[in-house]
Amino acid sequence: MIKFFRKIRQKMLTENKFSKYLIYAIGEIILVVIGILIALSINNWNQEQQQKKVLNNIYATIKVDLQQDIKNIDKIVNSSQPLEKEYLAIINKTRKKEDFKNCKNCIYVNFGFPEIKLRKNGIELLQNYNQQNNTSSDSLSIKLNSLYLDLTNDISVDINELTNNTNSFLEIVKYTQPWFADVNFNGTTTYSDAFIEYALTDFGYRNTTKVLYEMYYKGYIPNLKEYKSKSLEIIALIDKKMVNE
Repeated sequence: MIKFFRKIRQKMLTENKFSKYLIYAIGEIILVVIGILIALSINNWNQEQQQKKVLNNIYATIKVDLQQDIKNIDKIVNSSQPLEKEYLAIINKTRKKEDFKNCKNCIYVNFGFPEIKLRKNGIELLQNYNQQNNTSSDSLSIKLNSLYLDLTNDISVDINELTNNTNSFLEIVKYTQPWFADVNFNGTTTYSDAFIEYALTDFGYRNTTKVLYEMYYKGYIPNLKEYKSKSLEIIALIDKKMVNE
């Protein structure tokens, strides 16, 4: 093919048809440029398809993370519901001594809480991808940032406050209450008269119950529920994105 075009150029030059040769040369240059542009376009298309594949895999990972987070949130919320009335009984002074006989959850008031570990594998992959490719944030990325940067931070603050206040309470009872050594948090609990008296009459115990109740049931649990709600919304957007592409 190259030899063929070369012969044509030589023939035009020998026949002194310079103007025709010039037109031909320009046409040949245009064809070469078009060929280069087509090649670049194909290469760009291939790169875009590869990037879409990588990005879709990242979104799939985020979806799995959120689904597991939702399961863990449901466990925490469900386990917290029966315990709420025990907190309120202490706060409202409606708890009676005889109530402790059949109260399996009473011992858990003020002595700890279920801490969630939110999964961040997918969002970290997305952040790295956006940095490496200098990609702008779309609506889905914005919602993800709102979830992971804002709400996750709120949940982290809740956990830190609950942990600090719970540990402070444990330090007090550990060094001041003889009954503490006899408490079995992992088995069937028989409440000593000393513990029952403490739980019913000590103002520090009641005040701690009030503080932890507000942090847990007015802060931590609502934030977990909001996290679940936004996660379900994001999962729906991811599914829609996958279908459209």
